[in-house]
Amino acid sequence: YLCARQNRSRGKDLTTLYLVRHGEVYNPQGIIYGRLPGFGLSARGQEQLKSAATLLRADGPPTILYASPMQRAQESATILSEALGLEIHTDERLIETSIGTFQGKHFADLPKPYISEEGAHPEIESAASMRHRLLRWVADAQERHPHAAIAAVSHRDPIIVALLHWMGQDLTALPGFALDPGNVYAVDLKTNGDAGKTVRALD
Repeated sequence: YLCARQNRSRGKDLTTLYLVRHGEVYNPQGIIYGRLPGFGLSARGQEQLKSAATLLRADGPPTILYASPMQRAQESATILSEALGLEIHTDERLIETSIGTFQGKHFADLPKPYISEEGAHPEIESAASMRHRLLRWVADAQERHPHAAIAAVSHRDPIIVALLHWMGQDLTALPGFALDPGNVYAVDLKTNGDAGKTVRALD
């Protein structure tokens, strides 16, 4: 497992990172589940991750698999794990945006925009915080698995904040960014985690 596939097709100095949004969640009340426990995948969400596994197998496949500790991410990662034959490594830095007491409320109750660089509300995690933890995870993963193809199951906002960083775009692109449940983005990174980056959606 620890002997990662070297990404020869994109150069020996590159790490290919696959960021996977968890599948659709069973949420009949339409609440903001945030970091609340007990929110797993719907039947449709399970199918979305089976499709993601097919895309990953065709593009990589990844040889390392990480996931957020949230139930929906763990269930998504389990589908990938079974399809790709990979062990799941859980990392807290891939977790959902912290939204405090907005959990359990409806999306209409959130400030607009609810993600800003320094924090749109005292209880809502800032983009700066999300970016910092995601990039620290990337740096650690690159050091642990040099030149590997690494898949990580995370959540919409943290993934997009990281992708916008690599794409050189600001947060105005976040609300309309195309990242549906089960979608996968691939990022080719040099060993310093930044220069030489290429971002592409898998479809």
